[in-house]
Amino acid sequence: MSSRPEPGTSAAPDHSGTRKPRVLAVVTFFPWPQNHGDALRRFMFLEALASSSDLTALCIERPETTADDVAELERRLEGARVVVVPPWQRDLRRNSARVARVVRGLATMTPPWIYRQWSPALEGTVAPLPGEQPFDLAVLIGEPAGMYAREVRGAARVIWDKSNVLTASDIDALSTVSSPVGKARALAGLPFSYAFERRVLRQVDEVVVTSEEERQRLHRRFGARPTSTIPSAVNPQPVADGIDVSSRTLLWLSTLSYTPNWDGLLQFLDAADDQLRRGGYTVRVVGADASAKQVDLLRTFPYVDYRGYVEDLADACAGVAAGVVPVWAGAGVKLKTLTLMALGVPLVATPVALEGIPEGAAALVARTPADFAAALESLTPQVLRDAALRARAILQDRFSRTVFSDSVTQLVRTGGD
Repeated sequence: MSSRPEPGTSAAPDHSGTRKPRVLAVVTFFPWPQNHGDALRRFMFLEALASSSDLTALCIERPETTADDVAELERRLEGARVVVVPPWQRDLRRNSARVARVVRGLATMTPPWIYRQWSPALEGTVAPLPGEQPFDLAVLIGEPAGMYAREVRGAARVIWDKSNVLTASDIDALSTVSSPVGKARALAGLPFSYAFERRVLRQVDEVVVTSEEERQRLHRRFGARPTSTIPSAVNPQPVADGIDVSSRTLLWLSTLSYTPNWDGLLQFLDAADDQLRRGGYTVRVVGADASAKQVDLLRTFPYVDYRGYVEDLADACAGVAAGVVPVWAGAGVKLKTLTLMALGVPLVATPVALEGIPEGAAALVARTPADFAAALESLTPQVLRDAALRARAILQDRFSRTVFSDSVTQLVRTGGD
């Protein structure tokens, strides 16, 4: 375990001499390194809190977290107190680990996947803090962090930052996911998602979501409540070298273990199979957490170039004409969409992939799987170039690191609507 806040410690003043708010943040997915979508928003939230408050960050390690990762997070959150605890399970793929998560989920009416990002050690760390030090605000960053809502009730305000209204997503998946297995998972998970979210929402004062559509889903399923919208953001970066809008290479980028991502990819490949074969296209698939069965299936498509996880996403863009984001289920602003925009890759995307993002960011909005097939024959290099420029401007104006940080600072000061 890393550093522990001292009881009774008073917050340091800011440069104006005014006491900074005392903030406790709970993060259940270790936010460093930035090699996973879950890490991106969590780190940006912590970074913004560290710059605007006297921050204590309680973080659960990932199974692969190293001492260097912890040291780097502490360095980047200079001035914050960082407490690090081990995860409950180090090997998430073992059958015994899966069974243990299911058993615990059944016993607590909690989605079992939540326990992939849980630690009993953090419960012991959080519990004494409210009595030791009066926090002005506690922020639970990410859905699994809601597990600790009861432990942080000693803070004056408690905020839950959610990237996904789980109940709404499960209901949506029942009608949008094409896979019978995916529908079955959504149906089985729905009562657990609802029980978990209802329980946590009763224990927090405010909620943060990533899009106005998510705000509406939250209020529709759980009633009106103080809610702020802070869209996700990405770090500034140069446009990737080697993008070639005249090529026949398309890029798919996402986490393969998430059912809507996988289902959307298969729908795209099925709908556009004839055009992909006849047109001599390559679909480059980049993303982590693929199972052996998924990899084997992808390799049955002669035009799929499966890359899996890559260290440098910019390198994966070499020779790419456009990125495809075929998702019909899911919620909030999608980091995969923002990442492609930041890399300068022209987009062909569904309305769901563009939730919270102006549709002008895409070269074409594909409302059905068949639209992707039609796009392959209609998009010109000039249309793709223009779309990439529009997307870049939209990103800088609405989804920049500065905009995100200012929104978090405002949240700390004022709270939700």
